[in-house]
Amino acid sequence: MKKFSLLFTGLFFLLLTACSNEEPSIEIEVKVSSISDEEYSKVGATQDLIDPKQEDFKVLEYTFNMKHTNAVINRHIESFEDWRNALNSIDEIDRYWYGGGSSRDNESENFSEYQTKLVYYAKGLSEEELKEAFSNSKTTVTWVDKENEQIIKQYKIADLIEFSNE
Repeated sequence: MKKFSLLFTGLFFLLLTACSNEEPSIEIEVKVSSISDEEYSKVGATQDLIDPKQEDFKVLEYTFNMKHTNAVINRHIESFEDWRNALNSIDEIDRYWYGGGSSRDNESENFSEYQTKLVYYAKGLSEEELKEAFSNSKTTVTWVDKENEQIIKQYKIADLIEFSNE
C-alpha cells in the first residue's frame, strides 16, 4: 500500500508539473557595462568630442530568450529595436556610436532569440537619465494558449536595465 501511495503521489506531482509548465519561459536582460579595450579601438570618429576617454563609452547588451511547448501558438514578438533614437533623444549629443543585433524567431520552432549589442557615449549621463530615455520603450510578446486565450506580456526596457561596475 505504501508503494502505491508513493507512486500515486509521484504521478500527481508529475502531472501538476506538466500542466503548470505550459507558460513560456521568457528571459530578458538589458545590461550596461564598461567598454573593453577591443571595443574602444573600434569607436573612432571622436573629433567632435572634448578630450574623449575610454571610460566615456559604455556597452549596452539586450538579450531576449523565449522557450515554450507546443501549447503556445501564434507567438508574436515585437522586440524593441530603436536603440539609436532612444539614446540620441536624451540631450543635444549624438550618444549612439555603433552596434548590431541578431534574431532567430521561426514560427516552426519552440523558441525565439533576439540580441543587440551597442556602444554609446555615456559622458555626463546618469543612470536615471539613461533609464528615462527608455521609459516608453518596450518589448511585447503575444501568444494564444491551449484554452485559445490570447496572452499579452509587455516588458519595459527602463525597468530591465542593470548597471555593471566592472
